[in-house]
Amino acid sequence: MKIFDIHSDLFTDIAWRRSRGETNVFDRIHYPQLKKGGIDSIICVFWVEPAFRDDPIARFRDVLRHTLDDLKTSVHANVCVTALDMLDSTKSSKINLFLGIEGMTFLEAWGKDSLDENIVSVFEELHETNIRHTIFVWNEWNALASGTGAKEEPEKKGLTSHGELAVQKARELNWILDASHLDEDSFWDMYNATDQPIIASHSNVYTLCPHDRNLSDEQIQAIASRGGLIGLNAFHGFVDLDPKEATLERLIDHAAYMVDLVGSEYVAFGFDFIDYLATYDLGAKVQGSTLGLENVTKVPDLIAAMKARGFTTKEIEDISFNNAHRFMKNHLKN
Repeated sequence: MKIFDIHSDLFTDIAWRRSRGETNVFDRIHYPQLKKGGIDSIICVFWVEPAFRDDPIARFRDVLRHTLDDLKTSVHANVCVTALDMLDSTKSSKINLFLGIEGMTFLEAWGKDSLDENIVSVFEELHETNIRHTIFVWNEWNALASGTGAKEEPEKKGLTSHGELAVQKARELNWILDASHLDEDSFWDMYNATDQPIIASHSNVYTLCPHDRNLSDEQIQAIASRGGLIGLNAFHGFVDLDPKEATLERLIDHAAYMVDLVGSEYVAFGFDFIDYLATYDLGAKVQGSTLGLENVTKVPDLIAAMKARGFTTKEIEDISFNNAHRFMKNHLKN
């Protein structure tokens, strides 16, 4: 069964390995694991780790450069701008990659005369590098929005006027707006600032796991009401607050809850696997895993468990691939 994972940090691993002199990282390290897990397509993000927050623009440019250099030499990465660019992984040795951003604090130092000019320039320049997706914050607040997990609270939560401009630019360029990592104020501000569908690429159900990275019933319903997507997250802390209870079966509880609430057509996978980041000094804890779903090679076990739980073949195929593919086909135009 083909899998579309709508959130991955594997570009971070590529950047670290390339900075140490390794080459062909995607093909050597990630492609075999992704194929074993049945991954056909994936949204991969450029992310500035907490360890580099003193100079986020430099780190962003390093990660971008290292990753694009690696992808240029890859025989297995098929970088996509629209769904028309996608290839069937069962008939080729390719995996479809959509490029995204997780956290845009770096744009504050982009170098133009004003922050608004930075925003316009960032979107237009990165559009030329085939990026088509953005999350405004990552465990922080910045000039665009307030997010969950920030060490300091902003004076006013929610989307700023600059964030509203960023929403407008994203809409103008047909970028995907991703609400994962936004706090609830920013979520609703973004939702109300556009009429386009939005996604929460890697967020679970707050009712089942009351972590502020997860979504309330109202947020899930709002995303579904516009034809958006919620990606089920395999990170253990968002599956259950008790690490011992963070299991594959508990993640399926989140899937079943969403399906009961809004229907299977708005649910996808956004695994957020971190196993390949554990050895790096990222400035944040990236240890631990969901029992039974520790890495991408275990995805077939999740599919089997969903079938055993009673999900229909159509529901599983939709959650695994069809919903995300439909969203890309409908939303990404150029």
